Amino acid sequence: MTKIAVFFGGKISQHLVLVKKAAKKLGVKLDLISYNKICFDTESSKILIRPNLVGESRIKQFDDFQKVDDYDVLFFRTTGKHWEEVDLIINQINKGDHKSRPYIVDPLVESGKPSMACKAWQMLALKEAGIEVPKTVYGSLWYLYEQMRADTSVCPYTWPVIIKGSGGDRGTRVFKADNLKQLEKLVRDLRKSETEEGRRYMLQEFIPNDGDFRVLVLGEKVLGVMKRSSQSVAEFKNNYSAGGKVEVADLPEEIKQLAVKAAKVCGLAVAGVDVAFRDFDLKKPVIWEVNKGPQFKGFMQATGIDVPAEIVKFLVSLKPLCR
Repeated sequence: MTKIAVFFGGKISQHLVLVKKAAKKLGVKLDLISYNKICFDTESSKILIRPNLVGESRIKQFDDFQKVDDYDVLFFRTTGKHWEEVDLIINQINKGDHKSRPYIVDPLVESGKPSMACKAWQMLALKEAGIEVPKTVYGSLWYLYEQMRADTSVCPYTWPVIIKGSGGDRGTRVFKADNLKQLEKLVRDLRKSETEEGRRYMLQEFIPNDGDFRVLVLGEKVLGVMKRSSQSVAEFKNNYSAGGKVEVADLPEEIKQLAVKAAKVCGLAVAGVDVAFRDFDLKKPVIWEVNKGPQFKGFMQATGIDVPAEIVKFLVSLKPLCR
């Protein structure tokens, strides 16, 4: 039986519960593992997964601990603030027998480059791969402000513009400014998060649209497409979490393959690729962003596809690829 470990940070989400249930229904051994359970001992030099503790001070023997290389597939559903634990796990795997090492999902995790999960890095990587993205300026918030204050011959951007967090926060750090006054207020409001929390931002062109398209990618396969559209004049974001309407959709095959290519460029095997079109023209696709560990509640509602089951089947299919 294929053994799969799904790593996550924070509380167990509804999405993870659905994946666990799907695995049980399919007869697949799948464990949800919190990063809080990752530990090691310098004397054994083994990265271990501790069992659930019974009682506050009751410590079990190391024989009861699991090893990360006991699994066939390791799926890092989220990484976020847990790259320390991720690196410990990857280093442990790399020390083992490469002929039987677990398959690691996603590729960007295996590379050990947290920057690859950042939107700023994505914009450059996609553009260099010949994939169109929104025109983007990256830098300090005041630098972004000065860009818009500059002469139009220097800055080709027109109002409105988008300010987006580079860290990727599921649409929570995306803002629109319609003029310089709004942008200045936005910059002042966000400065604390930049200086004290180390958050970074980008300035992007605003692309008028009547909705965008979420393409769910699993490896080389497009699982499906949904359209998201805002239901409020005051809301420019189309996200389902922001109250956006979702509906099943389709796109030309070349656009779907563009989404697969975008996911691969960004080092993601399980990805939600967001696509819009300049001038409402299907011949002018723009990849807004590529999302790691995409949420799928809205996607399931729109398409009727059993996403958790498909994710489990995909992870099982990777076992033969274990090195």
